[in-house]
Amino acid sequence: MLNILQIAVSVTLIVVVLLQVKGSGFGAALGGMSGGSVFRTKRGLERTLFQATIMLAIVFIMVSFLSVASQ
Repeated sequence: MLNILQIAVSVTLIVVVLLQVKGSGFGAALGGMSGGSVFRTKRGLERTLFQATIMLAIVFIMVSFLSVASQ
């Protein structure tokens, strides 16, 4: 059961990260600047995706620890 949950969370996490990177150019995704300011406020969908990434990463780590502990 935990393995299936871990796979589902990891796939969802990958999709959310790819959706975040989709908004910026390829160079910006690799650390380059995309012509805008370096520091800016996240708003709307971008902020929601950012928060979802953090939550999914925490859930993934927790499920991973539980999976290792149960073996």
